[in-house]
Amino acid sequence: MRIHTKWNIAHDCSYSSLFDAILTVRCLTREDIEVGSEVLHDPKLLKDMDLAVERILRAIQNSERIMVFGDYDVDGVSSTALMSNFLKDVGAEFLCGLPDRKKDGYGLKPLAVERALGLGVDLIITVDNGISAFEGIECANNNGIDIVVTDHHKQLGVLPEAVAVVNPNRLDCRYPFKGLAGVGVAFKLVQVLSENFMSSDKRRIYLNSLLDLVALGTIADIVPVLGENRVLIKRGLQIINDSARLGLTQLKIVAGVSQKKITSSVVGYQISPRINVAGRIHKPDTALELLCANTKEDARRLAEDLNEQNLFRQDLQRKAMEEADEQVTATILEENRILILLGEWKVGLIGIIAGRLRDKYLRPVIVCTTDCEEGLYVGSARSFVWYDISESIASCKENLNSYGGHTQAAGFSLRREHFSTFRQDLINHAQENINSEQLEPELNVDIELKADDLCRKSIQALADLEPFGKGNELPVFAMFGCKILSYKLIGKNRDHCKLEIEIEGKRCAALCWNRGEICKEIEIGQHIAVAFTLEEDSFKGREAVQMVVKDLFIESEE
Repeated sequence: MRIHTKWNIAHDCSYSSLFDAILTVRCLTREDIEVGSEVLHDPKLLKDMDLAVERILRAIQNSERIMVFGDYDVDGVSSTALMSNFLKDVGAEFLCGLPDRKKDGYGLKPLAVERALGLGVDLIITVDNGISAFEGIECANNNGIDIVVTDHHKQLGVLPEAVAVVNPNRLDCRYPFKGLAGVGVAFKLVQVLSENFMSSDKRRIYLNSLLDLVALGTIADIVPVLGENRVLIKRGLQIINDSARLGLTQLKIVAGVSQKKITSSVVGYQISPRINVAGRIHKPDTALELLCANTKEDARRLAEDLNEQNLFRQDLQRKAMEEADEQVTATILEENRILILLGEWKVGLIGIIAGRLRDKYLRPVIVCTTDCEEGLYVGSARSFVWYDISESIASCKENLNSYGGHTQAAGFSLRREHFSTFRQDLINHAQENINSEQLEPELNVDIELKADDLCRKSIQALADLEPFGKGNELPVFAMFGCKILSYKLIGKNRDHCKLEIEIEGKRCAALCWNRGEICKEIEIGQHIAVAFTLEEDSFKGREAVQMVVKDLFIESEE
């Protein structure tokens, strides 16, 4: 097997404590990992928080009609559920609005404001969007609807003219922690609002009950799991494990994880996709209804619906990936430092396609689709920490109808007649700002593991480092001299490979997800080097560990 990836191993196998060794290579301390409420900041430090609270309180007291306007992804849906939960509990008159990904696109648009006007809305609270909703907010201002923005996306220009813009990432905000997800910002707003409706004891219990939604949106949006987010996620995961919310309880059942300990990885890979799929395939309202379900019967029905949608999405995604991959030729890879593709893919899938192609071809990827309103293209971008894709796209804003996002993920829309110019401008920007060394494939490995660490004790060390995510990723290990005892294809479509390996007398299973082709390149008895993450192998009740392979290569027989 040819090896193209350079492994950067930060630590060899000479260590006494796996936990401390991981902290050392990541330049973290126990204080970074074992944080508590002391790292939570006063929400009133957020710029415009006072203005937002004053306007919302007035709306509640005067029985004005409020619309909570969210987004179609997990962060947006959980933010909407959290805000609506609070408004319902304090007796406010409100309704929720979630955009249709295909018809409305991202963010508050004039069309959504016009719908709100027809419903008699006096105040719109945006959650997980709004920082770049200039046209929508102008439309609202012209029609007598006030806007309170709560968002966490980057400010890429001037601020919109809203009553309040609560966003830790607005340029003039001095809030100490910039990593909050949209649901985290919404939670901070509810923290302050709740002071006006509850005693301190009741308020503490109530706010804790919302942290499952905060954890859900925060994990799904891939924001840093350090500082405040670490506390919010840890407590939220405890609540999700206790199954207090009916919708999440039923979703765990249909996802097949009701008997597992719910970790950030389980949320990220099992629960979040089933919430995200509503906005990708149909409408996000189903996911919102699930998170707000009041009966077990409704929760079960909605969870099963989302599970079916997710199966359908997987089939569509597989076909879309094959089509997108066919567009990538050796010539394109050689000439361009960014990939920009155009197809007729479902708009809800282009972000996934972009992410998969980024990981495969190791360069920023933009995937555009014609699956939107006539005359428009919609695009989704995925990048790396070393290339700010949102700023790259913003540099071409004269060609765009709308845009926004983060350093590593962004979205936009544009008229089709502007696509060629936009594409060439982005290619030129990438050529000037990405050097060839950045495109060389590398894998950062934390530690060369010892054979004796293939045990439950290591799983406990990893549990002590939870939650994992951006800034504290699941550790990657390496081992050399692993002998292949057996291998086979697994999965419904036989596109995964499972190996049984042996090292220093210890046997271990090694799973290669979406790497079924490996079975054609290896032989029983060969020795391989493996880079992997480690997880519990609870299949059929066995208390063992297994590798999840990130990369492997056949070692020389010399």
